[in-house]
Amino acid sequence: MTTRTALFLIATLTAAPAAAQVTITQTTSGSGGGQNLAGETVQYIKGTKMRTDQTMGGKKTSVIIDVDAQQMIVLDHGKREATVTDMRQVAQDLAKIQAEDVKASITPTSQTRQIAGSTCTVHNMSVEVPARVGGSGDDLLVTMQGPVCLVKGGPGAADFQAFYAAAAEKGLFFTDPRAAKAQPGQAKGMTELYRRMAAAGVPYSTEFTFKFQGSGMMASMMNKVGGMTMKSEVASITAGPIDDGLFVVPAGYKTKK
Repeated sequence: MTTRTALFLIATLTAAPAAAQVTITQTTSGSGGGQNLAGETVQYIKGTKMRTDQTMGGKKTSVIIDVDAQQMIVLDHGKREATVTDMRQVAQDLAKIQAEDVKASITPTSQTRQIAGSTCTVHNMSVEVPARVGGSGDDLLVTMQGPVCLVKGGPGAADFQAFYAAAAEKGLFFTDPRAAKAQPGQAKGMTELYRRMAAAGVPYSTEFTFKFQGSGMMASMMNKVGGMTMKSEVASITAGPIDDGLFVVPAGYKTKK
């Protein structure tokens, strides 16, 4: 798993009325692929649009998802570039994957925590999706497991749930578009996870471990380059007006597809 893919996963782990607006600030940490994944994310949800600003290693990247337009925009602020992806083609590929091939579960426990002034309930999360890497011919199982602490009915919960429900209904994805094209099963597994998580509450804390299982050498190799641990915790959640300008390509940025 590449650092670019990790940015997407961190960014997104966090049809609504037009006035639905919420801002979520989180701290993140983790490691994988020889990279330090510590940083901060700020996520803005306004109706069926979401923007996530990710700062990591001094680099700032933004991901904008427009559910109605089925479009993803990735902003590289250092290069002043915007990569625009039509999500519909990849969504069609995800639709071809059988639901039984993707296993996702979120199970509540009796444990609770106090985070950012709210009480969250710890859930055990597990996702398993089949994958095949390149032309190796090795069948792999990608697993993602760990605890998530969810707040139900807290600030912004309805907005958060509505956005992810709308995105899941259209079969959209939340990973790097290149990774989604290469491994549609994994992308579909993540979409299902986010849908279930949003239905259960807003994640105030997540702790994920990514691993590859298989009988061949490829699994061992993938765990060395793609194995990863990621943690995030909410610092604040606020409801209030969000500028529409956050969800478009900034002036002066070069656009590519």
